[in-house]
Amino acid sequence: MKNRMKNSVLLLCCAALFACKQPGQKQNSADNTANAADTAKAKTAVTNKLITPGRSIGDIVLSEDVANVSQLLGRPDSSDAAMGSSLMVWYAGHKADGYRTSVFAHRKMGDKDEIISRVKKILINSPEYKTAEGLGVGSTVDEIKKSYNLKPTSDYKNKDGKVQVYTDLDKGISFEIDAAGKCVGVVVHQLHDTSVAYLNMH
Repeated sequence: MKNRMKNSVLLLCCAALFACKQPGQKQNSADNTANAADTAKAKTAVTNKLITPGRSIGDIVLSEDVANVSQLLGRPDSSDAAMGSSLMVWYAGHKADGYRTSVFAHRKMGDKDEIISRVKKILINSPEYKTAEGLGVGSTVDEIKKSYNLKPTSDYKNKDGKVQVYTDLDKGISFEIDAAGKCVGVVVHQLHDTSVAYLNMH
């Protein structure tokens, strides 16, 4: 009889301990899931700010339908279209003094998908975007030249003076450098496409 009582007490104790551990295990599982989600978001955030020469800036990809960019960024703050080409501009916060994202797109007349206007050139002037080497707006021309073979292709004037555009055609990227030798804009375009690379988006 005593043995039976001892066994019953032991079983009750084990059941109680098991029940106590379950919420903790569920909590740990929930914590792990939350941590994994946070890590995924962090990775996405980094990817979305990546400049990939000859391919993309953030989520905007060369050769994609420009309609996808409008879905991503919303209605452009300004746009201009003529002869199958279009230039669209978005400002951060929709304010003209905010960071700028410009996209040049073109549709090939007579082609089988001529109704689709495809992204040919992307320009940003936000320092948040960087190449894999950590280069972008704010970098010096000397720093950039360590990773890219730059050649002057064009220039323009802004409120602070002349801006020289340097291009690496082999990699499909251009850097806009101000009079102080600092990058003020980055452009991604197709490799060796001089007609697009030299196009002024200002």
